[in-house]
Amino acid sequence: MNKALEHYRDNGFKIVEGWVEDELFTTIDYFNNLPINKTGGVCEIGVHHGKLFLLLNQITELQDKSYAVDVFESQSLNIDNSGCGNIHYFKHNLLNYDVHQGQNTTIIQGDSTDSKLQLDKIIEPGSLRFMSIDGGHTAIHTMNDLKLASNLISNEGIVILDDILNHRWIGVLEGLVKFLQTTPTLVPIMMGHNKLYLVKLSYQNYYYEACSKMGLPGVCSTNKFFGFNIATWPYWPKVMPW
Repeated sequence: MNKALEHYRDNGFKIVEGWVEDELFTTIDYFNNLPINKTGGVCEIGVHHGKLFLLLNQITELQDKSYAVDVFESQSLNIDNSGCGNIHYFKHNLLNYDVHQGQNTTIIQGDSTDSKLQLDKIIEPGSLRFMSIDGGHTAIHTMNDLKLASNLISNEGIVILDDILNHRWIGVLEGLVKFLQTTPTLVPIMMGHNKLYLVKLSYQNYYYEACSKMGLPGVCSTNKFFGFNIATWPYWPKVMPW
């Protein structure tokens, strides 16, 4: 495993508050070791205290520009109560657990649907290696953030949509469905651990083959989703109910 990933897993991951399964270390490390998608920064919309952002940023280089977007203390903008980020905790975690101690990270406070943020100008189009969408969980926020991700992610990059099958946040699924009905260039390759992974259409088959046939740990089956072959993990709760 990447040394920075391993260090964060062993020394910070369990301390940082958030909702991220530790299996993602294996997944991101696997993607990191593929021969493509080797450069660029990361972005997360909805960082909370940085649990997943820190995981993703461990595999960037210092010169790669990364971005953390959240409403943080402006909780009046958190209309669906889908999280309660804290910028002071996030900065503390960056300093203590990030491989670059936050030196490559730009923090942007606000609602991702607010055009005044000018995210598509602050973040260079096509510059991101990974992008996580975990901000507002309404259908409108989800559609907006997927459209934004389609513009900002590199041609070989990977977008991670959180809470795809969480019954509490069904706006995410509704937003995804409406987005996919627009025939976008961003399409699914894999689903598991409550997340959907999407890539540019040109790389859909490459990533699907990499996930389903080249041995990504935990993948057990393939399914059709909106006409695309995707790899899936089994779902087993951490604590069995019996």
